[in-house]
Formats: sequence, structure tokens, C-alpha cells
Amino acid sequence: AVFKLVPEHFPRGTGTITGLVGAMGGLGGFFPPLLLGFLRDHLGVIWPGFLLLGATAFGLFLLNERVFVAGERARQSAALVGRRAADKLRAGSVATLATAFLVAAIVVGSRKLANFDAALVVYTFAVVFAGWGTVYHYAVWLQKPPTRRYWERGWRLLREQPVLPLLARAGRTAVTHIFAQTFIARRSRTRWWAHQLIFWGCLLAVAITFPLVFGWVHFRTAPDDPQRYIAYLFGFPAGSFPLGTPVAWFTFHGLDVAAVLVLGGIALALGRRLGERGALAVQTFDRDFFPLVLLFAVSVTGLALTVSTMWLRAAMYPFLALVHAVTVIATLLYLPFGKLFHIVQRPAQIGVKLYQEAGAARGAAVCPRCREPFASAMQIADLREVLGELGFDYSLPDKAGHWQALCPRCKRRSVASAQLRLAGRPRPDLGPANPSGTSS
Repeated sequence: AVFKLVPEHFPRGTGTITGLVGAMGGLGGFFPPLLLGFLRDHLGVIWPGFLLLGATAFGLFLLNERVFVAGERARQSAALVGRRAADKLRAGSVATLATAFLVAAIVVGSRKLANFDAALVVYTFAVVFAGWGTVYHYAVWLQKPPTRRYWERGWRLLREQPVLPLLARAGRTAVTHIFAQTFIARRSRTRWWAHQLIFWGCLLAVAITFPLVFGWVHFRTAPDDPQRYIAYLFGFPAGSFPLGTPVAWFTFHGLDVAAVLVLGGIALALGRRLGERGALAVQTFDRDFFPLVLLFAVSVTGLALTVSTMWLRAAMYPFLALVHAVTVIATLLYLPFGKLFHIVQRPAQIGVKLYQEAGAARGAAVCPRCREPFASAMQIADLREVLGELGFDYSLPDKAGHWQALCPRCKRRSVASAQLRLAGRPRPDLGPANPSGTSS
């Protein structure tokens, strides 16, 4: 509109060089009209001015991108790199400290390595390395804004609420969500059996293997009875059992039982992944099949050692022991970096459930459009703060104020309305909000 009025509203003689230079101080408001007036006075046409203004705008755009924006991006990138480096340094320090405690516990628990089995030293190094990687990964995971918010809220709830009722709720959540895994049973019984067999098989194997590898548990024959074994825990006698009893059989074949449980779970998991279309559509080899391959290799080679000892007179035992060691070490090294890491993350579900219960007790967030409650107010407030920390701006110009303040149904209505406007179609009357949550 300004450009259209320039020829009629600028008198002749005003578009001089002096006036042009003086007006460049106000580039946005004065320079374009004065330039066009100058060209109209001296050339009788104004179209070269538009070309010059376009070229000037393009040049300033390049200058801004290459100098100012690039510099700002470089500063932001340097700050981000610095934060990431600081996070990694803190996580590495925590992991190193935890590993040092583990090594000290191995030395102390084995009575200064007096009860340490040197034949298991390679397993010990693998466990120590896996422990460092697991703690490092967990520390990095806790430093992410969403996880950190759950972590901080969990400790705050522990200070604000009575300890005993909170521990009781945490115990119930541990039973239902970690050990019984009832949330999986509601989805599929086959999936639940697969998880339960793999979970308890791995838990039993860890409970047997790690204390033996660390030298915390060892066995000796009784001095007065060679048919009786004495179990030592941290160098102290913890009990005895005679050979040929169920206790002795389970003590020496506990890892075989764990291997059978894991193999059963793997069979069910593979049957589901190869037979269900939903699983076939989203699964990948490295994330879904490779962990099962590792667990299968560990279980089969472990059972092969028992078969070789009991029925084959130790035939090929050294080779099988070497293969079993390789598979176990590979699984331990894969633990911090693959899907098996969720085994370490799962206990955090206790804190999430306590957070959800506390949020429900403090009141629900009400959608400003349909006036219906849809989530806990504490969760919505934390979500908005976390999105801001991550650099996402979901603020809205209307009364809602923020995209996350809307309920899921109103969000779907907004998206549908925006798509209709982009398509050039009139917005239909969607009707009032439906409390039942069904489509109108």
C-alpha cells in the first residue's frame, strides 16, 4: 500500500541523495519510499527501485544468515555440546565410582580374593565392564529432562508423604509391575508367559552366577563328611546339604533350570513375533531378534556343558566352555547398549506409578475448551515445563494458552479444522464436546 501511494504523495525534489542517505537510518519505514520517490523524480519510473529493494533485501538476508544467525547457531551449538559433554562427564564419574565400589565389594566379599576362582576372572572383567556401561547409560538417561522430572518428583513425594504408606504402595507396584507383570497379562497370555519365563530364568541365572563369579559364594566339602557340602557366603558358613538330595541337585543344576526357563520363553516369543502381523510390522533384527539370539546361545551352550559332563564323559568340554564364555561375555557387553537395558529401567516404573497416583490425588487438569478433565494437573504442568526445556514452543494465542492444556479430543478437533482450512473447505459444525469421548 505504501509503494502504491509513493508517486502521488512524494513531491518532486524530495528524493535527493542527501535525503536518501539520511533516511537509510530508518530502513524499514523511510528508505523504500524515499528511494522510489528519488527514482520517480529523476527517472520518471519506479520499477528499478523494486529491483534494487529486492536485491538489497536478499543481500541483507544472506548477511544475516552468514554472520548473525550463523554466529548465534554456533554459540547455541557450542553451549549444547558443552552441556552434553558435562552430562557425559558426570555420568562417567558416577559410573566409575559405582564400578570402584563393585571392585571393592568383590575384593572384600571374597576375603581379599582368597575365595575368588581364577578360572572365572574373564567373567568378572565382563561383569565389571557391563556394570560401568549400565550405570553410565542409566546416569545419562536420568539427566534427560523428562526422566529427570520424574526422578525429582519422586524424591519430592518421598519427603512430602508419609513413608510407610508410600513404601506399601511401592511394594504393591513392584509386585504387580515388575514380578507378576500383570499389565502384560491383560494384553496377551502368551506374551505374559514369554516374559515371565525369560524374566525369572535370567533373574535366577544372575542370582547364581554373579555371587560365584565375585567369590561371594563358594562350596567346600565338610571335613568330617565328604558326602556333605558346606555353602559359604562372604566367607561365613551359611548352611550345608548332603549329596543326593533335592537341595543339592538344585544347587548344582540351578543354571540348567534357568536355561530351560529362558528357552521356553524364547520359543513363545519367537512364535509370537513370527506369527502376529502386528509384531511383524514393527520388529527389527537388531532390536527384537538379536537379544533372543544371545539368550538362546547362552542357554544352549550352558546346557551343552551339563550334557558333556553327565552323559558324554566331558567330551569337547574345553571347546564348549570357550563358546559358552564367549556368548556370556557378548551378552554382558550388549546389556548396557541394547534392548536388554530395559531390564535395568523397569524398576523406575515404581516411581512413575507413584507419580501418577500423587497427580490423581491432587486434581485433574480441565480442558479450557470443552471444560472436561483429562489428565492430572501436575502432569500437564510438568509436561509444559519439560517441553520448554527441550526448546519446543506450543503456546496458543487463544484462551487455552498452550497446546498441552487441551484434551486429546479437542486436539483432534483442532487438527481436523486446520486440515479443512488448508484444503479450502468450510469448517463443519463439530458440535459440543462429547463427555463420553466418542466421535461426534
